[in-house]
Amino acid sequence: MSRDYGALRLWSSVLIIIGVAGVIFVVIGVIFAMIGAATFWQALAILLIGGPLAALFASWPIALGQGLRALADVAEYVRDQQSSVR
Repeated sequence: MSRDYGALRLWSSVLIIIGVAGVIFVVIGVIFAMIGAATFWQALAILLIGGPLAALFASWPIALGQGLRALADVAEYVRDQQSSVR
C-alpha cells in the first residue's frame, strides 16, 4: 500500500512506541511495588490485581495505534477500489 496517509501512520507509530514504553514502565513499577509491599498479601494483591489493571491501561495506546494503522489501510484500499472503477 502507498504512504498517502502518512499522518495516520506517524501517529500510529508514536502511540505504539508510547504504549510499549508504558508497559515496560508498568512492569518495572509492579516489581518495585512488590518489593516495597509490607506483607505477603499486599505483594500478592499488587501482582494479581494491580499489575494486570495497570498493564491494561498502559496498553491502550498500542490498541489505538493499531486502530489508526488499520484505518489508514482501509482508506487506501477504498481509494484504490474507487479509482479502479472509474
